[in-house]
Amino acid sequence: MSNEILLTILLIGLAGALAWALHWLIGVVQRRVVRRFVWRATPQGEQPSLRALLIDWCGNAARTAVWVLYALFLVYLLPQTRPHIQTIGERLEQMREHAGEWLLNTGVNLIFDVVVTIFLARFATALIRTGFEMFERRATGRGETTAKRRSQTLSVIFRGVAQGVIFFSGLMAVLRHLNVNVTPILASAGVIGIAIGFGAQSLIRDFFAGFMILLEDQYNVGDTIKIGETTGVVERLTLRMTLLRALDGSLTTIPNGTIATVSNFSKDWSRAVLDLEIDYSADADHAMEAMLATARQMRTERPDEIIEEPAMLGVERLTHASIGLRMTVKTAANKQAEIARELRRRTKLAFDQLGIKAPAREQFVLAAGTEDKQTDNKKPSA
Repeated sequence: MSNEILLTILLIGLAGALAWALHWLIGVVQRRVVRRFVWRATPQGEQPSLRALLIDWCGNAARTAVWVLYALFLVYLLPQTRPHIQTIGERLEQMREHAGEWLLNTGVNLIFDVVVTIFLARFATALIRTGFEMFERRATGRGETTAKRRSQTLSVIFRGVAQGVIFFSGLMAVLRHLNVNVTPILASAGVIGIAIGFGAQSLIRDFFAGFMILLEDQYNVGDTIKIGETTGVVERLTLRMTLLRALDGSLTTIPNGTIATVSNFSKDWSRAVLDLEIDYSADADHAMEAMLATARQMRTERPDEIIEEPAMLGVERLTHASIGLRMTVKTAANKQAEIARELRRRTKLAFDQLGIKAPAREQFVLAAGTEDKQTDNKKPSA
């Protein structure tokens, strides 16, 4: 083995050791900078700031640069690849000679298009974010947490659409300055869009329906709704689907495009309807007064949940065995079931104290008796 080969192997090993040492050193410096300037300034429980992300990117870029330089050193060091490096260097020298002319003619226009595109994207994003933040502040002041969550979702959608349109327009302008014919690109994009539209009609319908649900505030996460024959609490709401958690724990996934009608039991306010039956022997007026007094007492204890004075509607029906009484109580959103259950319990206790009885269910037991009929088939004696 010649001395030149040994020297080459030695240089490769030393360069590799140096690259590994630099890689390790960059990691140590990166961790120390993050601990000193980021984690100490970040409150506990919050995510790291943008500064930590930038430091992480810079550290990864420095490590990548180290190994790229090591690879270039290996390519230049080997005799078989050295002529190619010289050829690339000559090409770079020619490009440098024409760089000034290219910058004056095309580079300025490209830089202008890029700057304008970035400015418009950031301006549109800031404008949309500011508008929705103003709406969020008003909603927060009124205590409307669902409206704040809905505005955040719509803000992300509008910002994404605006950025997509602006960046696509800027890309087309840059390609024109690079003497690239954008007509085939636009035509291909149109054909692809039509093909996607025909192939994913149901998906597009789901997204559009989900967008309208959010825009019109038809329902939100946490609302109790009924879609078709399915009733449950909205556990998750996306542009494509609605997930309902039923009372028995089953989770139903409903595509938004298939939703025709929705019954929302948690919109603005609710109403608990109390239907009770008493016996014919009981005093109906006395029973209605007891029901109303019980509901009023409960309203004094829960003014935030029972938002209006209870209303006694009176005798709702008369049957052969009972008198049906109906009372309604206007409650806060999604509180009607809880209030109705508690009212039934308290009314039962009040009826027990006043001696008001529930209707007795009559039971008839039919006993089929069999009479043995004896037939005398004996002939009379002569």
